Amino acid sequence: MKRRRFLGISGASLALPSCRKSAEVQQWKGLSMGIAVSVQYYGEADFEPARKVVGEAEKALTLWSADSALSRLNREGLLTNPPAPLLACLEKARELFEASEGLFDPTIHSFLEWAKGEYEAGREPRKEAIASQLERVDFDQVEFSKTKITMPPGFALSFNAIAQGYLTDLFTENFSSSSALIHFGEYRVLGTAPWPVEVKGERYQLTRALAVSSGSGQRLSATSAANHLIDPKTGKSPPPKKVVAVEADEAWLADGLSTIVAIGGKVPERFATALVL
Repeated sequence: MKRRRFLGISGASLALPSCRKSAEVQQWKGLSMGIAVSVQYYGEADFEPARKVVGEAEKALTLWSADSALSRLNREGLLTNPPAPLLACLEKARELFEASEGLFDPTIHSFLEWAKGEYEAGREPRKEAIASQLERVDFDQVEFSKTKITMPPGFALSFNAIAQGYLTDLFTENFSSSSALIHFGEYRVLGTAPWPVEVKGERYQLTRALAVSSGSGQRLSATSAANHLIDPKTGKSPPPKKVVAVEADEAWLADGLSTIVAIGGKVPERFATALVL
């Protein structure tokens, strides 16, 4: 995972809003996309609608299952009647791709898988091979509609840079509680009261959504900077110890923007309300 150790819920010693001091925080824990997730909340809560919608989205977006819609698309280059979660992530990815002038590109997955194979075989990828593999990185060549998704041979998609944020948003939007802190890989606050979180060792009062990106979560090489964060224009990775935290109105957006900034970009003007912490 790309960020787990840099972001955490702060201890109970932090002050809570007066409207909640008399209430006791409840906690639910589970698993989603292979990682531990949690919800801290106050009062009565209905989990079933949120768990159901997130479960359906996971089935479409996971790369751990060969039968998922995304896995089938990557394998065949064609998917008819795509599920709504996959289309939603494609639309969000397109928005970030265009706003970042191609710096955010989910087709980097084919390059990442190739690079992982090279390093696992003990080979340092050569410039010529890198340039050749980058020809399979271009989200402009992915076409999608409600009836069909197509992409060229050799292309592959991953939504690792927005999927956890997207699931966080889905859960939040389908969860019934007066006040909650949802963590499905990223954080999002439900309700108007802030929740205390810890970002890179410092306390922060969160009122929206928050994501952190760091290359140290998935190193490709012990002797170089190569990690899962890759500039789609050059094939290079930022220093693995670089940590970027972004707050935005929605978790998918914070997730994607943290990736853009981590690989050397800036928050696009259309997302000016987002904050780099």
